[in-house]
Amino acid sequence: MRKAMILTFVLPILTICLQGQSAGPSSGAEPPSGKASDLTTLAGCLRIDSNHYLLTETNGPTHQLSGAANKLGHQVGRQIEVTGKPGIKTVDSTLAGAGSSAVEQPVFEVRTVKRIADACQ
Repeated sequence: MRKAMILTFVLPILTICLQGQSAGPSSGAEPPSGKASDLTTLAGCLRIDSNHYLLTETNGPTHQLSGAANKLGHQVGRQIEVTGKPGIKTVDSTLAGAGSSAVEQPVFEVRTVKRIADACQ
């Protein structure tokens, strides 16, 4: 009798626990990165400075671009639109024997490039 009562209470609890472990991600889980909904579009004039591609928007902000160098090289001096997402780039200029001088810089990670005009305005 006592074993039957214990099983009556323990089995449902174990079943619930095991179902919770095997369940897939909940509806509140973050979507995989790289989806179109995660991407942002910027437009402006592309220039290069110290081997860095810079996009200056018409309303003023300048963004350092990362990635897609093969697509950006032919667009310098032109008005373009880039799609991607904000990211962080670590720049390390530490000399041998010295303390770390690594610095994190905000960048815009480019996925696609589209020419808007042949010249900057």
